[in-house]
Amino acid sequence: MFKENYIIQGKIVCKTGLHIGGSSDAIDIGGSDNVIIRDSVSGLPYIPGSSIKGKLRFLTELNDKDSAQSVISNKGKASDDTSCIATKLFGISADEKQTELKFPTRTIVRDAYPDEDTIELWDNEALVSGAELKYENNINRINSAATPRNIERVPKDSKFDFEIIFSVYEGDEDNVSALLDAMRLLEDNYLGGSGSRGYGQIKFENIKLSKRSKDYYTENNDENIIIESDDISEVISKVKE
Repeated sequence: MFKENYIIQGKIVCKTGLHIGGSSDAIDIGGSDNVIIRDSVSGLPYIPGSSIKGKLRFLTELNDKDSAQSVISNKGKASDDTSCIATKLFGISADEKQTELKFPTRTIVRDAYPDEDTIELWDNEALVSGAELKYENNINRINSAATPRNIERVPKDSKFDFEIIFSVYEGDEDNVSALLDAMRLLEDNYLGGSGSRGYGQIKFENIKLSKRSKDYYTENNDENIIIESDDISEVISKVKE
């Protein structure tokens, strides 16, 4: 039975350029053949919730022994051991091959859209629909010939509004601190592609952590604001008190 939701809200701040790949039916002259994902209505970049959630799960599986062992036992697929923390946070996908073992996710990650200041920042002649073109070269190791290419990316200092909901049910452990740990790990890793080449460094800022009990939904009670902070480590410390 449902007990409560934790709501984590704030800003994702791009400390370096961010590339999360999209698709294009046509390549304009002077455009890029390696484009970023954009909202189909506004035409502006956004960060899919699936990209954030997938990276949080990946980092949890890498940094938790039992979760990593589950991935190994599952031949590289996502963890499916219901006793490990990655599965407790992110669940098991239901498919035709998995009709008996189902463990729903406790974590919902919304798509993150640019805030108003960022949209204003993108109103710049050097940018096209919120993106810059980053030029790179592939070097032939034998003859040193350079093959130029360009990649679209969201420019540094862009900010996106994010929201993560973590649900707790009777019999669950309160694992919200493990989810926050994954967010801290992400700050020292990268989001999107080309992270080893400097892309995708992000930081969570203006973080608000609140708790909404069952009465919030049934009796219209107020939510309990646990902490508001710019530092994910401070949020973690508050939760673990």
